[in-house]
Amino acid sequence: MAKPQLKRWYSSRDSSCSTKASIVLIGAGWWSQGWHLPHLHRNEEVTISAIVDSSPHPTSNLDPNLESLATLATRYDCPIFHSLAELLESPIGKSMDGALVCTPHATHYAIGVELIQEAKRRYEEDEKNYNPLSVLMEKPMTTDVDEAIQLHTLLMERKEADKHKKDENDQRIGGGVGCFLVNHSANFRPQARAAHELIETGKLGDIRHVTAFFASPLSWIFDDPSNTGWNETRGSMLGNGFAWGQQSHILSWIYHVAGVENLVPSKVFCHMTKSDKTGADVSHAATVICSNDATFSLSGTSLLPGNAHSDPPVAKRIEIKIFGTKGAVIYRGDDRDPSSGKLEWLRGDDEEEMGAVEVQCPDLGFEFEDLDQDGNGPASLQCFIDSCLGLDYYVGADCLTGLRSVQTIEAMYRSHVSGNCESIIDSTEES
Repeated sequence: MAKPQLKRWYSSRDSSCSTKASIVLIGAGWWSQGWHLPHLHRNEEVTISAIVDSSPHPTSNLDPNLESLATLATRYDCPIFHSLAELLESPIGKSMDGALVCTPHATHYAIGVELIQEAKRRYEEDEKNYNPLSVLMEKPMTTDVDEAIQLHTLLMERKEADKHKKDENDQRIGGGVGCFLVNHSANFRPQARAAHELIETGKLGDIRHVTAFFASPLSWIFDDPSNTGWNETRGSMLGNGFAWGQQSHILSWIYHVAGVENLVPSKVFCHMTKSDKTGADVSHAATVICSNDATFSLSGTSLLPGNAHSDPPVAKRIEIKIFGTKGAVIYRGDDRDPSSGKLEWLRGDDEEEMGAVEVQCPDLGFEFEDLDQDGNGPASLQCFIDSCLGLDYYVGADCLTGLRSVQTIEAMYRSHVSGNCESIIDSTEES
């Protein structure tokens, strides 16, 4: 299939400029060295313009063989910066097309704000010929609900900044920002798109109930005291573990597929079980009540035996059911075997077809997170790159989807601590 044409905001650029996307990677840890950097390096439409990390030699218990920044600079033929501020003072920072943020969860907010402000600077400096800056943020978007609200508010302010100058097909957020995506790779899969379209076009009617279960073979992470980023709290966090580290995937998928306006969380009750070795949460059961009186039941655990990153890897198990007034969607399987499941639409919109099951994306089966280290990376990364190139792209997880997930998880921790049903925080004045 032919690539979409370059969108209008690139039309004012010099015709001799490179068609490659200039992308900077912020954070050079385990996931960046094992996934992001190789994926970007293989992509002929991308130039890795710089790597940013505060440590000259990143370390991780998840991979004892991480390379130094000096080695990475040679391997990927790019300069190194030791802070985002240093990058943004350089010509590379002022001209990059996109930034991929893969740093500890608690740092996402501050980095996100600096990048949005850089986009704002470009826009205000030259509204006609500025270069939009796109951002792909690793999940979760933040681990602080106030920060998530402030990020969303800041982006919405930018969206309004040049709204009067945009055509209806322009996907930029606005005010210098190209896209702001959260790297929930499952949301960008064709199955997620198909499920979202079923609901968006009214095939399920009004969404009334959701059940979701997620099991990951990751006890080896949450039981290891040395994995501080996964297990210890920072800032305002009331806990850390499986909910922040994994359940954000399934929450993001639900909010995207069902629609962030169809499921607006209002109250949460949750209980968690903790690791005896680290205190990290390893299992939970939660009930979420939405503003339209829809409910969903959410459970998850890291106690599935095995290792998701062993050779061969042990699969994660996922089951999601979304029920509406006219039908239901069921999606379940294990994420290492597409033949283990499928996306099913159970029809209730036609009396003659009542209860009939129609399989969506029948050639694909079940796929969730894209953890493949080979190739050019997941669809979420490709959509980010397309935005950097000025091309059309799919919005599988935006800032509002990220906010809904953060709001829900934060309330889960709060409910576990208090033992009560807790209201969702939806403004910084409530916290």
